[in-house]
Amino acid sequence: MTRRVQVEYRTSKHLMLALGFHLLAASAQFPTAVPRGPADNSKPRVFVYDLPIDLTDGVPTRDDRQCDELASGSPELLDCLFGAEFTVQTELGPLTLRKTDQFAMGRIFLWRIMGSANRVDHPDEADLFFVPFWYADAFPKPTTCPTASEMFGQLHHLDPTTVSKHIFLSPRVAHDGDVCPFWWGHPWHRGMLKNKVDYHAPVNEKLAAGHMNSVMKLALEDRDCCWWAVGENTHSIPYPGFGSGLNPDMTQTLWQLREPNRNRPILAMGAFGIHGDHKEHSKSLREMLAVECKAHGPPICSGVVLTVVQKPGHKFALSDHTFKELVTTMLKSRFCFQPTGDTPSRKGIVDSILLGCIPVLFSTNQTRLWSWNIPDLSSISVLLDIAQGSPIDQLKKLDAARVTQLRQGVAKTAKHLAYTIQEGTGDAVEAALLHAWIHSGGIPEERQVITEVPVLSTTAQLSLNQQTQKVVRYDVPAHSHEVTTEKSPEHQPGWSVRWPVVLVCICSIVIGVGICVMVLQACPKSKSESKRFLGKRAAATSEEQDQKTLLRATKGTECDVIESAAFDMVLGDHRARYNSITRFVLRALSVLFTTRSKSLRGAFMAVSMAAAVIVAAAVAVAVADAAAAA
Repeated sequence: MTRRVQVEYRTSKHLMLALGFHLLAASAQFPTAVPRGPADNSKPRVFVYDLPIDLTDGVPTRDDRQCDELASGSPELLDCLFGAEFTVQTELGPLTLRKTDQFAMGRIFLWRIMGSANRVDHPDEADLFFVPFWYADAFPKPTTCPTASEMFGQLHHLDPTTVSKHIFLSPRVAHDGDVCPFWWGHPWHRGMLKNKVDYHAPVNEKLAAGHMNSVMKLALEDRDCCWWAVGENTHSIPYPGFGSGLNPDMTQTLWQLREPNRNRPILAMGAFGIHGDHKEHSKSLREMLAVECKAHGPPICSGVVLTVVQKPGHKFALSDHTFKELVTTMLKSRFCFQPTGDTPSRKGIVDSILLGCIPVLFSTNQTRLWSWNIPDLSSISVLLDIAQGSPIDQLKKLDAARVTQLRQGVAKTAKHLAYTIQEGTGDAVEAALLHAWIHSGGIPEERQVITEVPVLSTTAQLSLNQQTQKVVRYDVPAHSHEVTTEKSPEHQPGWSVRWPVVLVCICSIVIGVGICVMVLQACPKSKSESKRFLGKRAAATSEEQDQKTLLRATKGTECDVIESAAFDMVLGDHRARYNSITRFVLRALSVLFTTRSKSLRGAFMAVSMAAAVIVAAAVAVAVADAAAAA
């Protein structure tokens, strides 16, 4: 059936893209986990688009569809999603883990959502809209990328009210080679290089590309950690690690092996190949760590040098023996070296936390990874500076209490990094969707009270205490909005904390406009007038006239700077705009303070006092609201 996407744009203060509503109930063909149970009101409801296999000729929507035709719940499906199983021996018995591919996040995410009780079939019921489009096993090429208008032509439920609720995902690090140009928000057409912009693109392409800045995007890295990651509104979520895809028994065993007081005889270990970004000196760092670890040897340091081979499909080219040695060594080590590689993030950071080993980082960029899943990675890791001496010696100086505290934090955080096969565990998928819901403006508190405990959509039901009329809390990272008991109307604060902020913003705009008007009144009317003042200065004979003319000439020069700064604020790039705001404020204050007009000076003082009173009042109201809410 031919669908027609109508693009309507208005030339007012801003252009708005309104893609037409052609509601189509989606029923994706991806195999689900198990039959869905009742929805959980404390979590977002997600609508999944049913995209075709190809958007246009030769433009696939996903390149990892190898799991789609496998039977739901079958061992073959779990192997396809999470990787093949392998077993290591521990003091608690055998531990069976999976060789999870580092770029498998997309298909795991989709499988979990499709089997979730909170997936909805009608877009009007959705809190979030998930778009299953990504490239996991290969880099997208200019000939296989859709344009922004082609992509948005498939999103029949996207409009200005839902654009911020749409989610795109990249299982990779979202650098320029990992994603298509529409991810960047660039108008583009096939045949161009991916990093080029089509400035002559049709209006609908420009509007669709612009709206990609409002669409949420999930990837392994974002601009908080890595400034070179592309795309506005991108948020990092973790790699699928060794704790992913496990059955409940193995999940429990792994939890016990992460116990903070468990004996770990090896001080540190490292497992990495010798490669990396030369600009970040990653390769030389890895070489130094390998040499030092080999020099000390067990039980001080144990190294597992990985020979990384990128085969078609980007799967690990490691044997079962290498996987077993890697996991066994991590389970015995207190610290795990995690040097930067081609990028700051690496799957090893997630693996070490899931196995209870404290990650040792070497870049502040690494501490800003995956903030939706780990509120503060620096609080559960060690950041070393190799300029301060041997990494081994620096680790030896850490006292036992600090090490125990770090191990406790690692054990607590691990549950938010695993990609599980069960719902209701607060894992990486649920943490990401909850934060995405909050980020899009959702308020979990509004739907928190339910009449019965939801039935978990799991392959093996986890036992829960059956309680009625309870508030379900999923243990999400502490910096997110916690789900709390809903207050009765009489206990709700009379003012919302948002109102003082809005009031301050409005008053700031009014005050700013008022100051600008006063500056323009105090300034000469044109540059020619400034030159005329300078001419008067040269012709002045009396000292008094010299001083007056010099003051006016200086003011004319200040006003030239103000005019230039105002121009840069409007038309300059973001760096020029920031510098221009600073110049504008400083020069404007200079003109106002040196004006000889008593009325303008008095008006400036009155406006300044009014601003101080408004800010003080807003702060007082905010403090009162916070106290009332508490």
